[in-house]
Amino acid sequence: MIELAYKIVGSGKKKVIFLHELMGDHKNYNSILPYLNSENFTYIFTDLRGYGLSKDIKGSYTIEEASNDVKNLITTLKLKDVYIVAHSMSTMIAQKLALIDSRIKSLVLVTPIPASGVKAPEIQKQALLKQMKENKNLIEDIVNSSSKRYNQSWKNSRIKMAYEASTIEARVGYMEMYMNTDFLEEAKTIDIPIRVIVGRHDFPVFGLNSIKKIFELTYKDFKIVECQEAGHYPMIECPIYFATKIEEFCN
Repeated sequence: MIELAYKIVGSGKKKVIFLHELMGDHKNYNSILPYLNSENFTYIFTDLRGYGLSKDIKGSYTIEEASNDVKNLITTLKLKDVYIVAHSMSTMIAQKLALIDSRIKSLVLVTPIPASGVKAPEIQKQALLKQMKENKNLIEDIVNSSSKRYNQSWKNSRIKMAYEASTIEARVGYMEMYMNTDFLEEAKTIDIPIRVIVGRHDFPVFGLNSIKKIFELTYKDFKIVECQEAGHYPMIECPIYFATKIEEFCN
């Protein structure tokens, strides 16, 4: 059994595990660190296989593997009740985790992907996977498309982080995961609170109306908030607001 690497902040009784997105690692959350309640909470910033502190751990990068890796980490750390905060790609992993681990108290899903995955024509999927595998400007294209409000320095920092955070193998593997995985019907049995944060300036597919429509039909205990000054990265773009919402949702 492998053990995912992680960084711990705080020493409080409430335990919160953070999971990252496709183009970043645990460092995506660095901006919120000064604003976290480290007395009441223990925050565990976790890197998936092929990412950050776990970059040397290889795998198949499937939803089953990733969710079981987090489940095993919870066991290794001897945690009883856990809150999960997940961002973008890892929100699928968090939803799968809630199905296999009764210790999960609630999910906070940031700019989430539904349990049905990202739907696209097969030819488009294969083109995107090929572009990611060949390392040919797909990251630059995504950053530029999602960061039109921001200057080049911001874009350069995001692109640099994306390349440094993970291996190509892991990026391709997890992209394939969220394009080809669908457990929506199974997810409808999840009965813990689901809280969602979206950014007003994100891509329409991650927008308030799109996410609300899908998630309201899937989950019984569901609430959503929209961060007015954020795109796809509320934790970086609006760190004080983000930290406040995490604390609120996990209370």
